[in-house]
Amino acid sequence: MNRNNDEKWQDLLLLSTPTFAGEATPPYGFITSTLTRLRAEKREREELERIGWRALLASLAALMVAATVTLSVNFMDHRSDLEPGVRSLVQMENIQVS
Repeated sequence: MNRNNDEKWQDLLLLSTPTFAGEATPPYGFITSTLTRLRAEKREREELERIGWRALLASLAALMVAATVTLSVNFMDHRSDLEPGVRSLVQMENIQVS
């Protein structure tokens, strides 16, 4: 009985083989082409996400460099609390006018 059952399944498989024959030859069948298209879209989406993350990290790095330069220049310039205009007035006060 088991052998009969196996032969029936083998016959069914042989009968269904032509149904899937189109999937194995180019141009591929509907399912294969759909899966290929989905894989390509997924790969493209992953590449765009990777590029986006790299761009975000690069812009954050540029922002950090700009902030560091700005703050370092700002702190190096504060030798006194006087504004530049007031400093030049104080220097002129020490000059003797005849």
